[in-house]
Amino acid sequence: MKHYLILLMLLPIMLAAQVYTLDQLIEHGLEHSYQIQKEELNNDSGHSAYRSAKWNLMPEANLNAGIAQDLDPISPQSGLTSSAGFELRKTISLNDPAYFNYRSSKLDTKSADLKLQMGYSSYAYNVFQAYIKILSAATKKSSLEENLAIQTRVWEQSQVMLRLGKTVPFEVKQNEIAVMNSQILLIQLENTIENARMQLFALVQMQDAGYPLAELEVDSEKEVPAYSTQKMQELKILEKELERNEIFMTQNFLEKFPRISLGYGFSRRVSGADFDFDTYNTVHNLSLNLSYSLWNVFTNGESGLRYKINKQMAQLNFDDKSEQSKREYDSIIKELQYLLRLDELYTERLQQVTEQIRIAEERYRLGMIQLLELDKTRTNYIDADIEYNANRYEIITKQEALNFLLSEQILGKW
Repeated sequence: MKHYLILLMLLPIMLAAQVYTLDQLIEHGLEHSYQIQKEELNNDSGHSAYRSAKWNLMPEANLNAGIAQDLDPISPQSGLTSSAGFELRKTISLNDPAYFNYRSSKLDTKSADLKLQMGYSSYAYNVFQAYIKILSAATKKSSLEENLAIQTRVWEQSQVMLRLGKTVPFEVKQNEIAVMNSQILLIQLENTIENARMQLFALVQMQDAGYPLAELEVDSEKEVPAYSTQKMQELKILEKELERNEIFMTQNFLEKFPRISLGYGFSRRVSGADFDFDTYNTVHNLSLNLSYSLWNVFTNGESGLRYKINKQMAQLNFDDKSEQSKREYDSIIKELQYLLRLDELYTERLQQVTEQIRIAEERYRLGMIQLLELDKTRTNYIDADIEYNANRYEIITKQEALNFLLSEQILGKW
């Protein structure tokens, strides 16, 4: 008996656990999504390229060893000789490719980090959109099921009234058609929900066990974020592209001058016959080279033109995206203001319809109206409730659309 009591106490907790939450789905998806895994690998590759670029700035350091056998029998050097050595060499030039590769790789790493973060936010936003679509449809389905029950009662009551001679066949047929319309809407909505769930769980790489989705809180008083480009990751990526073009243009500008390079080399070598290693040789060398290509004016001029065009294209992309984001922000703000105004009206109407139902139920209890009139009042409430909830889901969708546009955290977390 004690075990049964414990089971009964735990039953509400067990049942409550059988729901999917948005946090659970997003976290699972971030760990298992193929798209996220590919973006993380791309990010790792970018960081690896940056580390390689840093290593390429280091001087060359080489160890060498070898043996040689002179096969000429009359040569005084005939016999086996051996050698081993160490060499250190570094050349610094006015237009050092390794240095400019390091600078561009560093920018690429920052861009890769931004792209990865944007990938996380984009993924969370996509899951949120799929989630809210199912929630909205499921809420509407619940209301339509209640509406179907009411329409069915109205139809059945009209059949009774027809037998009593208090209505006409046309009215009964109209009620029957209303029932069929409700059934059609329910079937269509069930199909929509099923397809939406398939898309959602494919997105998060999870097997759908059929549990319901947890409801989301809608805050109509939530503060609207001001327009700012400081956090917008896509614009930051375009800024890095502009900086990258600046590096290429600087490198191309230096190509106009003669190539000047300063080099230093150090080598230490030990050798000898038959592995005696009795001969030592140390070399230090310092070099200064100057060279200039006769066709430099033509080749460098064309490459400089291409870099200039690329920079102009990057600037146009940045300006276009910036203006597009401002227009999109203004559009979402207007839409959100419209939805919030509708929310006030829908809330007021829902309150009035609720009061009408209370009055109608009291009148029905007193025998002043028939069940048919009471059910019609309830139908009006269901229609108002459907529009109210649909509008509330639109509000939270627009709120998160603003966060996504401005690269703010989705639902305050991602």
